[in-house]
Amino acid sequence: MESVGQKLRETREQHNFSIEQVARDTYISKQYLEALEQEQFSTIPGETYIIGFLRNYAEYLSLNPEEIVNLYRNIQIQEQPLPMTELLEPVRSKAPSRIIILLVVVLAVLGAGGYLLYRYVIASPRPDRPQTEVVQTEQAEGQEFLFEDEAMTRWFSIDDTIGFPLNGSTYRLQLISIDRTLTVKVPGGTLDLTVGQDRQLDVNGDGRNDLRILLNDVDATDVAKRANLSLYKITKAAPPQVAEANVTPEGERSGSTEEGVSAEGESALATAGEAAAAEGGEAAVVETAAGTITITTADAPSPFRVSISFRGYCLFRYLVDNDIREERFFHKGENFSLDAKNEVRLWISNAGVVRLMVAGRELEVGRAGAVTSKQVRWRRDEASGRYVLEVVTQE
Repeated sequence: MESVGQKLRETREQHNFSIEQVARDTYISKQYLEALEQEQFSTIPGETYIIGFLRNYAEYLSLNPEEIVNLYRNIQIQEQPLPMTELLEPVRSKAPSRIIILLVVVLAVLGAGGYLLYRYVIASPRPDRPQTEVVQTEQAEGQEFLFEDEAMTRWFSIDDTIGFPLNGSTYRLQLISIDRTLTVKVPGGTLDLTVGQDRQLDVNGDGRNDLRILLNDVDATDVAKRANLSLYKITKAAPPQVAEANVTPEGERSGSTEEGVSAEGESALATAGEAAAAEGGEAAVVETAAGTITITTADAPSPFRVSISFRGYCLFRYLVDNDIREERFFHKGENFSLDAKNEVRLWISNAGVVRLMVAGRELEVGRAGAVTSKQVRWRRDEASGRYVLEVVTQE
C-alpha cells in the first residue's frame, strides 16, 4: 500500500520546497509537517488536527486532499488490533462440590485471620515505631521550550518559558498569567493578549521586529491552565501585516487587558457590493478607522446575520453573543450562517479562502494563508446617540 508520508515528502521534493518554506506558507508548524511525512501521527494533538493538516498540506502540494486523507485512514485501520477469538473451551471442574465448598471456607477463614493480624498487630502504631511523615508533592515548575524553527504551535502552561535564539543571544518569554487573557513576560516588560490577537515583537530592541506571536486559544477551566500559541520567526523586512506589540514596562501593567496591545496596522478588509440597511437604519458604508468598517447605523441594535462560505480548507472558530462557540476545520464548499443580537467574534487561520457576508454585505477577509480575527458588533456612537454595526479587524 502506498505510504501517505512518502507521497507527501516525494511531492514536496519534486517541487523543490523545503520544510521551512512549507511551514511559512501553510502556517503549519515544522514539527507537525515532519510528523506527517514520517507518519508519526501520535505527536499531533488530535484526529481533527491531523486530518486538517493533511488536507492543507495536500492542497498546497496540488495533491488530491481526499486521496491523502483516505491513505491516512487506511493506515489507521491496518494498525487496529484484530479481535481475538476464543480458541479453547473452558475446562469444567470435575472436583466434587463438597471439596469446593471446603476450600472456600478455608480461604475465608485464612483471609479473615490475615486481616485481623494486619489490622491490630502490624498496622497499629507502637511507641518504638517511627511514624511515616506525609510529604506534599510540590507543583511541577514550568518547562522551557527552545524556539529554533521557522514556526511552532503548541500548548503552554503557566510559568513555561520560551527561549528565542537571535544573533548569538537567547531571549526568553514567560507565561505568567492565564485567564480570559494571557500575560507574557517579554524582554523589557509584559504583553497582554486576548484570543485571536496576533502581534509582532522586537525582542532585542534594534528597531526591527523579530518574532510574531498569535494566541489561538486559552483553557482556563482546569487547575492546570494553559494557552495555545503560534510563534513565527520574522526573517526579513516586510510591510506591516499585524500591529506591533505595545509592551507594558515592568511594574506599570495596565488594569485593562482587553486593550493591552495597540491596534495599528493595515486593514485586511475591502468593500465589495452594496450594504443592506438594517430596519430603521441607514445604508451608509464608511471606513471609520484603520481596521474598522461601518456596515449600517440604527436608532437601536437589532438582530443581524453573518454568513460564511469556504473556498478551501480552514481552521475556523466563532463565538456568538458570548454564548455559542465552535472550532473545527471547515472544508471547501461548506457554508453556514450565524444569527446574533449584539456581537460575533471570528478567528480565521486561512483568510484567503473565506467569503464573509455581514447583514447582506460581502467583505473580503484577507490574503491566502493569513491569520486574522474579526469582531462584528453593535456600538453606540456617543456623538450622535445612534448605534453603529461595524466590523473590527485585528490581523
